[in-house]
Amino acid sequence: MPRPPTKAQAITNALAARIVEGELDPGTWLPSERELARRYEADRSTVRRALRMLAEQGLVQLRHGSGAQVRTGRRVRRAAADITRQVGAWRGFHVSAQKDGRTPFTRTTVSEVEASERLAPRLDVPPGTRVLERARVQGVEGEPPIQTATTWVILDVVEQIPVLREVDTGPGGIYSRLEEAGYRITFEESVTCRLPCADEQETLEVGANRPVLTLWRRAYDQNGRVIEVTHRVVVGDRHELVYRYGSGA
Repeated sequence: MPRPPTKAQAITNALAARIVEGELDPGTWLPSERELARRYEADRSTVRRALRMLAEQGLVQLRHGSGAQVRTGRRVRRAAADITRQVGAWRGFHVSAQKDGRTPFTRTTVSEVEASERLAPRLDVPPGTRVLERARVQGVEGEPPIQTATTWVILDVVEQIPVLREVDTGPGGIYSRLEEAGYRITFEESVTCRLPCADEQETLEVGANRPVLTLWRRAYDQNGRVIEVTHRVVVGDRHELVYRYGSGA
């Protein structure tokens, strides 16, 4: 049976939920240590420990003599469907960031790799199959990165569309190039949540206790074949993912 969280962790979780859900706006000052201790029936040393954990998660800034303030960085609100259409020169993350009035950035590296035991089943290929890997770090100017996004494309598609090996694949990115080549794509996406691993902490500039979303997206062609897989790791409180669906969506 799992152990219940410590008192400090329970306070951290309660305050983190209020921040992530938007109940406490960016720039808001948390109640004083004395008030938090009274509210959560804890001693002030426990409250101080909880506030330090919130700061380690990047949710608040601790200001000596003033207290704890909710960080002021805004989340990018992203529509899940933004990957399905080209808006100007962009799709995906850039569309949502620009719509939100921010200036997006992407750092991309391209290489050829072997499909790992973990990746191969998602691409429906044997482990060790050579595939094209496009690894990206994305965010908005002036703030830490929001996500990593790594895409793998099967090589016979790359041979058909050589520009996929370039860092800049042109307006609309790889999905526009696939559509131009006659592919009609259906997407499937799964979403989970976990704590970041060491390299993600460094790349995304997050603490070890700050949750990230992990998203796996498969792209199927008109024949039901998987031609591309993308894995995104997103800092949860820097990003809001919106799904719109239904008969009138």
